[in-house]
Parts: sequence; structure tokens; C-alpha cells
Amino acid sequence: MKIGVLGLGYVGIVNVACLSKEGFTILCNDVKPQKVNAVRSGRSPIHEPQVDDLINDGLSKGTIIPMDDSTELIRQSDIIITCVGTPSKDSGEVNLDYLNNVVYEISENVGKQDRKFLVFRSTVPPGTTEKIFDKYLSDTEIIPVFYPEFLREGSAVRDFYDYGRFVLGKRENDEVSELVDILHVNKERPSFVTDLRTSEYSKYIDNSFHALKIVFANEIFSLGAELGVNVKDAHAIFTADDKLNISKRYLRPGLPFGGSCLPKDLRELQYLISSSNQEFALIPSMIPSNDAYVDSLLEKVKSFDAKKIGFIGLSFKNDSDDLRESPMLRILDRLNSTKEYEFSIWDEDLKLDNLRIDFPYLFRSVKDLDDCIADSDLLIVSKRYLDKVLKKRREGQFILNFSDEQYPSDSTIESLYQ
Repeated sequence: MKIGVLGLGYVGIVNVACLSKEGFTILCNDVKPQKVNAVRSGRSPIHEPQVDDLINDGLSKGTIIPMDDSTELIRQSDIIITCVGTPSKDSGEVNLDYLNNVVYEISENVGKQDRKFLVFRSTVPPGTTEKIFDKYLSDTEIIPVFYPEFLREGSAVRDFYDYGRFVLGKRENDEVSELVDILHVNKERPSFVTDLRTSEYSKYIDNSFHALKIVFANEIFSLGAELGVNVKDAHAIFTADDKLNISKRYLRPGLPFGGSCLPKDLRELQYLISSSNQEFALIPSMIPSNDAYVDSLLEKVKSFDAKKIGFIGLSFKNDSDDLRESPMLRILDRLNSTKEYEFSIWDEDLKLDNLRIDFPYLFRSVKDLDDCIADSDLLIVSKRYLDKVLKKRREGQFILNFSDEQYPSDSTIESLYQ
């Protein structure tokens, strides 16, 4: 059994690493040769805990085979998993160009009688899998399925095995039990094999709810702080009810949401809502509320009147190097646009080679932790680096603590909600 993975970003590389660990032969390719070369040399193209070790283990066992030729991967694979990007257009509609391109390439390299599974993992609106498959592959024996990814950056390997439930979408008459047995690696978790549209929509349900929880927590606890509420106690009381309040995750007040999933999926929902005959209030309000919270953090930074600012942590969450729609990067860029500030950056999760290519203006400001602290009047800590900073900062140097780490009252540390 050979499994081909097309796309070596955050989702693709985790599938490569974990399916290899399960003993399957994994062929992998990306349109960017540097990603293929990174895997070939035993390095993950992105920062994700445990992935480097799994890649090296797979390479040594011969179960991970990086390929420069995607056409050969398509021909050799029994299962093809597409993990290409589906970014937002300016309108908010999801951009399906990369997905169309990869499925077209597949159609050009399979025979009409080839029987393979084509697994879509890219987040797309309901109906997309059917539409793209019918456009390019309707006259083949290929079996399309949609396998939504619920992998959180920073804990993706753990999530690959310890997920809440398994979901797979298929056409009504297709037999997929063999594929379910391969992909549903944690048989103790519930399994749902449903239709394609429902499986596609399940990801939007999850991400809109996660975004809702973040926005709700930030709004309700911000108001509480303004009203003199003990926010720390109020949060503890609220999350202690695991019978009705469901989960503590995402319900801790902190940074606005960012990354590649929540903003993009909310924009797609807004785009879909714009064509609806119904009226919606909450979902369209989530991004504006999140943006307003970014604005409030920006004003908090500017209120210190410090012109040399050290960003301790820049990616959108702990244990991830993803800068896409990172709240801290948004704040840095808006300060930078005024040309009134100097910046120093330290974030041990960032891949410097990627930063040099994708964000050259940021790369010039990256320093080691000691220099970042020494060259800054104000330090903004947005990830779990507070203890490291406290050991190295100058006496009296002020810290804005935007991380989820709590610290006893200190006149030189201001946390979002102490």
C-alpha cells in the first residue's frame, strides 16, 4: 500500500510523518522544491513538535520517499491525499485555484480504469469536492472522499492520534471501509462516515465555534474588568462547570485569534451568508470584534510611549512558526507603518530560512534573546517565554504580558487579565 501526499505544509507534513509511523510507504511532493529537499534531508519544512524525529525515522526505514516528480507519485500511489492551501480571496471567498490545479494534474496522470482513493483534506465549502471531482475525474474509477483535518498547530502529531472523533465524507454508493481502517488510527474514538457536504461543513462548524469561544471570552471578560469584576475568579467559576460549559479550551481570555484556519473559515462563512435570504448577526460580528480587540492591544502598546519595542514571540500561538494573520505581527506592522518605532524580535519557534524568504523585513530585526532584551525599552511577551525573559531583563524594564502565563503582581509587568 503506497500513500501519496501532495502538499507539504502544516497538514501535509504531519500526514506524511504520522502515516509513515503507522507503517505505510509514503510518497510526498510539493510544488516548492525546497520543501521536498527539506524532507529529504530529514527536516520538516515547518516547525511542529515531533515531526522532525518522525521524518528521520521514516527516512531511515524507507517508509518516507520524497519525490521531485508529482506525476510519478500520482501513478504509483494507491491513495492520494491532497493537502494544498485554500487561502481567502479579497472578497472572503475561499481560493480554490491550488486545489483545482492539483486535481487537474491528477486527472492527467491516471487511467480511466485506475481505482484509487482521492482524499481531500483542504478545508473547502460544502459541495466543493463533488464539483471539482466531477469537473476533472467523473469518467474515472477514482473514489473521492473528504477527510476534514482537525490538527492544531503546535500539537498536530498528538491530535493525529488523540482526536475527538473521526469524520469521513463519501458518495452514497462508494465502499470506503478499507480507507477508514487506515485513517481512523484511534479506534477508541467515535467514527462518522457521512456524505461529502456534511463532512466538508463539519470543519466550518468547529472553527466558527472555536472563534466564537475566543471572541466571547475576550468580550465578556473585558467588560467584566471594566465593571470591577475579579476576572481571574470569574473565569475559574465559569470554566469549572464542565457539565454545561463543555470545555476550558479557547475560553481563556487572551490574544485575538489568528493563524490559517479561523480567520479564513469565518470569511468563507461570511461570504456564504452574503448570498443567504436569512439574516445573521453573530457570525458576521466575529471578525470585526476580533479586529477591534487587536486595535485595543495596539493602543495599549502605544500608551507606553516606548520607541524601542522587543517582541518576545511573534507567531500566532505557542509551538508554531505560523505568522499568517498573527495578532502580534498585525500589531508590529501597524506600528512599523508609522516609521516611529524600532523593533527587535525573538521567537525560538520561527524558521529563519522561511522568514528570510517570506518576511525579509522581519528577518532583519531577529536577534538572540539577550540582544532583543538589551535593545528594547518595552518587552511584549505573547508566548510562554515569560520565565526566560524575567531572568534576563534589566531591573525595572517593563513587560507587557500578552501570554497565557500568570505571574504574581509586579509593578513592571502588566498582563491582559491578572
